[in-house]
Amino acid sequence: MTLDAEVQIDRKVKKYGGHVSKGDVESTETTGPDNLESDWKPTKESIAKDLNGDATSTFWVGSAYLVPSAGFQPIMASFSDVYGRRRVLAMALALFVIGSIVGCLAHNMATLLAGRVIQGIGGGGLIPLATIIITDVVPLRPRPKYAALVQASMALGTMLGPLIGGAFLEHTSSSTGWRWVFYINFPLSTVAGILLFFSVRFKRGGAQLRAVDWFGQALFLASISIFLIGLSWGGVQYTWESYHTLVPLCLGVGGIVATVCWEILGTEHPFVRISVLQDRSALAVYAGSIVQGILMYGELYYISVYLQAVKSMSAVMTGVGLLPVSVALMPTSIVVAIFISKTGRYRWALWFGWAATIAATGVTIILDSDTNTASWIFIFAFVGFGHGVLFNALLISAQASCAAADAAYAASMYTFFRTLGFAIGVIIGSTVLQNFMSMKLHELDLPTAIAQNAEGFIETLKTLASGSALREGVLTA
Repeated sequence: MTLDAEVQIDRKVKKYGGHVSKGDVESTETTGPDNLESDWKPTKESIAKDLNGDATSTFWVGSAYLVPSAGFQPIMASFSDVYGRRRVLAMALALFVIGSIVGCLAHNMATLLAGRVIQGIGGGGLIPLATIIITDVVPLRPRPKYAALVQASMALGTMLGPLIGGAFLEHTSSSTGWRWVFYINFPLSTVAGILLFFSVRFKRGGAQLRAVDWFGQALFLASISIFLIGLSWGGVQYTWESYHTLVPLCLGVGGIVATVCWEILGTEHPFVRISVLQDRSALAVYAGSIVQGILMYGELYYISVYLQAVKSMSAVMTGVGLLPVSVALMPTSIVVAIFISKTGRYRWALWFGWAATIAATGVTIILDSDTNTASWIFIFAFVGFGHGVLFNALLISAQASCAAADAAYAASMYTFFRTLGFAIGVIIGSTVLQNFMSMKLHELDLPTAIAQNAEGFIETLKTLASGSALREGVLTA
């Protein structure tokens, strides 16, 4: 299957009568919206200690960003059709900065989480619009090369985030170290804003304000948020049989179904283009994007738990331990993009990428306290390699399976489903970790309450005497 056979491309960039610098897109992405969680893992314990956060609020330091980031992506893409790419991108960047200001000034968990939510809304615009702009101005055949630059920027942020976050913790005072994770966004966002002002020259979108599906967007955002909240509570804060868990899960699913029905039957201007979702190939790609997001963030987010808890690494060394993932992901993504661009074929990358990703995910099961350094470095690099192959293959296949006029929207749907997978991956990973750890601790006659705040127990674990029953039991669990 070739790209040329599937999609006829107008090779002249004329739709918006302007230009975009690839540097602007790269800078926006490197600022961190798509990989903001990478530098949070080593800092959450410090935040919880400084702001007196409990296990639930500490967990939501990560998810408070991911949930609105996922939910707002289709909405921001829809707004960009009305107000233009540049205006919405600038608004998203402003929201991201405002959220960073709120976060760095926070003196309690509620304020911090509010800042993270605002950051997430901003990220909901930055993430898809970087891809949409590339789709607008670059023909499909050479597009993988430009998309690879964005993916490489994301990988660079993933690589540097844990190192920077860990360094802030170890080389600044305990009361302010975690705030530098917010401070660093300001110079990066300034650079992105300058490039945005001088590089992006798009005319206002052609759609009208009355074409915005306000009800559908509100229903969708509420439904997806309620569903993810219920998912995060299951087996952790409440049992799976509890109405506290079942009610939000059922309401969320029902709301999502109602949103789909509304988009098909209830509005003339749906913010979800049903035509993009009617193709079976596109549906398979979007499903794959969710699965990849779940696997990637489920692995990345909790590999750091393994390094800190089982391998007793410091915050900085945890960042170093995550480098094999990014070092493998970044060049792999670029090389695959070049091959797709030159050959016009992408199905081989999908098959090979999924095979490698599934194999790498399976191999992580052998990680334990006795795994030597060379082995876990190889496993982490294998994980990065598999995801690196899939990144651009999924994006290009999503765009190739739809009409040329829907290519930009298909790109935004890809980033939405991938980010939704990120959010679900973190939530499921936390739930699985705590539930299985509780079960194992119960089998060993150890306090199961440790599992309810497993991440917060890491620093205590490091102080326990080597060989003690509690330490060995927790490591085994």
